[in-house]
Amino acid sequence: MKDTLRWAYALNQWNIRMDVFVRHEDQRRALKTCSALGFHHVELAAGTGRWDNLGRPEVIELNHGGPAGFLDFLHGCSVHGVSSMYWDPGQPAEEEGWAFRSTRNRDDHAAIVESAKPFADFLAAIGTEQLVVRPAGSAWLQPPLGADDVKTIGEVWNAVGKVAAAAGVGVALHYDCLSAVHSADEVGQLLAATDPALVGFALDTAELTIGGIDPVAFYAGHADRVTHVHLKDTRYADTGEEYRMPGAETTMLRGGAGRRIERWFFELGTEGGLVDVKAFVATLREHDYPGWVVVESDHGGNPAELAMLNSWYLQHELGVAKS
Repeated sequence: MKDTLRWAYALNQWNIRMDVFVRHEDQRRALKTCSALGFHHVELAAGTGRWDNLGRPEVIELNHGGPAGFLDFLHGCSVHGVSSMYWDPGQPAEEEGWAFRSTRNRDDHAAIVESAKPFADFLAAIGTEQLVVRPAGSAWLQPPLGADDVKTIGEVWNAVGKVAAAAGVGVALHYDCLSAVHSADEVGQLLAATDPALVGFALDTAELTIGGIDPVAFYAGHADRVTHVHLKDTRYADTGEEYRMPGAETTMLRGGAGRRIERWFFELGTEGGLVDVKAFVATLREHDYPGWVVVESDHGGNPAELAMLNSWYLQHELGVAKS
């Protein structure tokens, strides 16, 4: 996409089950779709094992012979590079012995920092700017945040930020509507607990909206901290603290709990969307936002169809020329 903003597309919507986004031909099809629609950079999502072979640096290198081989793979699909990669250190990985870790536990901090190093080194080697991270686990899995918990969480991300900065990669804390760091006040506390030189904020327009936070107002008040953007829409807000329900990843996001919501995340321009996409993008431009804007639908339906709808919206509603 040709614009004053830099546009990329998230590949996560193709990886809906462990057996559907494994073969290189399936990945090439997705990459070529993104490229044909004007998105020449993509965001990866961390995973584990051979069934998620675009989700772990060691596995990517085994499949492609190293960073240069992986870039050749992308370039063969007319994709220029990787804008960013999403990583949740609380998600157990086969490569790390399926260890359960929490950013709220200082005893886990050293291991989390060590786990970040392969990601930072790999992303630096392929010219990627941002490691986008989930700062804390799901709220339903843990007690409410205590007085010192946000400070503890900030400590580990400052340490990860130092490791990433040494490799030339930025770290951005992604807002997640299920996370223990949930309210605008808690997000503000976390930003205050982290070093702006080392840790930025990844603003997800739909996730903030679901969590009851206006993304336009939030960006206007924190433009200096926002270093990454996920752009998608939603038709719903969590008005009943459904994020605290047991198994919220399934009971809420995949079933809508009591409201029977089929899905929470939608393509840009969806009818009844709560995100004021045009106002948000205008605010980014007013502040000369320098980071990536990653468009995603996040398992919203047929991935190619949704990518086409998002591309159409950028071209016809936001005036972004397809390169």
